[in-house]
Amino acid sequence: MDNFDQKLGPEFFKNLSAEAVTPLNVVHEEIYESSSKRPKTTSKVWDIFEKLPAQQGDSKAICKLCRRIYTAKTTSGTSHLRRHIEACVKRGNHEVDQRSIEACFKPVKRNANRLTLSHDTLIAATTSLKNYKLDVDEIHRAIAMMIIVDEQPFSVVEDAGFRRLLSAACPEFPVLSRSSIKRDIISIYVKERENIRELLATCPGRICLTSSTWKSDSDDHFNCVTTHFIDHEWRLQKRILSFKLMPPPYDSLSVADEIALCMVQWNIEHKVFSVTLENLSSDDCVADMLRSRLAAKKYLPCKGVFFHVSCFFRILNSIVQAGLNLVVDIIAKLRLGIKYVQQSPHRKKNFYIIAKTLNLDTQRKLCLDTPARWNSTYNMIEVAFCYNNAFMYLAEQDKNFLHKLSEDEWEKLSVLYKFLKVFYEVTCVFFRNRQPTSNLYFKAAWKVHSRLFDMVRGPENFMTRMVREMHSKLNQYWSAYNLILSCAAVLDPRCKIKFVEYCYTKLYGSGAQKYVSVSVNTLYGLFDEYMQNSARPSQTTLLSTAASKISNDKDNNDGFEDYETFQSARFRTQVEKSQLDLYLEEPSHDLNSEIDVLEYWTLCSLRYPELSKMARDVLTIPVSTIASDSAFDISPQVISTDRSSLKPKMLQALVCLQDWMLASDRTRGLGSMESKPEDDSSSSSDGDDDY
Repeated sequence: MDNFDQKLGPEFFKNLSAEAVTPLNVVHEEIYESSSKRPKTTSKVWDIFEKLPAQQGDSKAICKLCRRIYTAKTTSGTSHLRRHIEACVKRGNHEVDQRSIEACFKPVKRNANRLTLSHDTLIAATTSLKNYKLDVDEIHRAIAMMIIVDEQPFSVVEDAGFRRLLSAACPEFPVLSRSSIKRDIISIYVKERENIRELLATCPGRICLTSSTWKSDSDDHFNCVTTHFIDHEWRLQKRILSFKLMPPPYDSLSVADEIALCMVQWNIEHKVFSVTLENLSSDDCVADMLRSRLAAKKYLPCKGVFFHVSCFFRILNSIVQAGLNLVVDIIAKLRLGIKYVQQSPHRKKNFYIIAKTLNLDTQRKLCLDTPARWNSTYNMIEVAFCYNNAFMYLAEQDKNFLHKLSEDEWEKLSVLYKFLKVFYEVTCVFFRNRQPTSNLYFKAAWKVHSRLFDMVRGPENFMTRMVREMHSKLNQYWSAYNLILSCAAVLDPRCKIKFVEYCYTKLYGSGAQKYVSVSVNTLYGLFDEYMQNSARPSQTTLLSTAASKISNDKDNNDGFEDYETFQSARFRTQVEKSQLDLYLEEPSHDLNSEIDVLEYWTLCSLRYPELSKMARDVLTIPVSTIASDSAFDISPQVISTDRSSLKPKMLQALVCLQDWMLASDRTRGLGSMESKPEDDSSSSSDGDDDY
């Protein structure tokens, strides 16, 4: 029993599994034993235990880790010492990490059913135990990041449950207070802010900004400025730069000053390409003030044509909200009817039995909506139509069912459903794309504009007046920004000029060519600026070089032998095409094909170096101030009560750090800290799959 040749019984495995079941990956019935053929050697437990001088013939041994003393008689063996080693590690009273535990108890497979413990791993484990140092700063940072990302209150570090958990996991760790965690967060913010500053300074292209308004429960206004850019690996990135309390009056001048101050503080004035605002009445004033400031310093390309964009989803959601308001009473009645069915298991069971009796499809279950997200209302109406006849039958059989919809009400819901369908499909494109590029918006805006145009010209119904008002509102947006959207669409290899021409023709008929010409000329004007700013030699320089070479060869000819060279050079000048010409002449990809447009331009960056730089900047333009996973939200952006009570500087640090950390995880491909958005249509089942 002085070596590892004894069989380890179930009790040993029971203790071992609590710490090392993952690396071992075995079941409880497996047996661990060492080879019986190995020659007898000194037990490796003496790497952790130290023999004490014998007193009166009684040998003792002391644990080097916890200083506990055990008997060390030769007749007692070493099994009790090995059990202590495992227990000492398990109690976590020493500087021990998981890798040390795994190394200490790492098995070596002998055959399918029997495993052995390696003798050499104990020495490595002991060395690791001695070298391990508790990194207090790293634990401080991890706790701070938990509070930041999960939006926990600072007082969580003073809660009894948290302190009990920390004491069990790391007894040596000092007690935390809310004051110390605040200092940690500010320290992290200052350090990460410099990293973001360096990231913006070294990004290869231009930078686009968005400005949005948040409100607190006390109706305070906060301005959030976010930067959008494409990094060296052609990944679309965004970072919140500023989140500040705006003192009254909250007007266009204060917003413009705040955005201008943000550009100066982050030293990005010379790199700004566009600013996207919220589609408010004051947006034009804000944009004009910022444009004049940057134009005076000659920072804006193409005379600022691409500088100002309004949020597309703001106007989209306002149209949806106007449609829902027309039938708000009918929707409320439908909601009560679904609640009546779902609140009783017996009624719910009978309802689906009725639906099956009427040969209705019961795969999709009734669902209730979340009024703040209009896609859930759309899904509720869509599923309710599948059970129209079941609701009618229920109303006839159950006298307590008081929420029956009339045929006229069902008809109005049908008209609303068809009206919302195109909005739903368009928004889903962006909802499922975490970082949508600007090339996607032309097609989306055209579909909505075309749908409203058809409804205005169509037969009269209860929505006609509202549709006309919304069509006028959307037409203003389309008139102001279709140029920017069309230029971005041309840089999509699936669209190019032909698709833009097709869309304009559907709207304007014979007058479409005027809009196409403006888009093409604007793109060529922008491309010429990128060519002028390029470090590549111009065509004039190349011709001058060729002329010099021709003049140097005059001595050995009859005076006319350079005519062919001169003629060919002139011919090349006439027929040479620009990168934009070559791109537009290439065949377009299939319109419905799945293409990552940024990956496409990454591959084309060698063939079209200047054009790819222009495409990178144009595709960066954000056409929405709303995050894609909030595209269906019709409620204003509100700060939580806990955070709105913080001081402005601390609130900015928390909001910015949360955004930076989650963005960093996305860049590294880590999805554990941020859940992926899910369409509310996935919640259409009520969980009862038996009926």
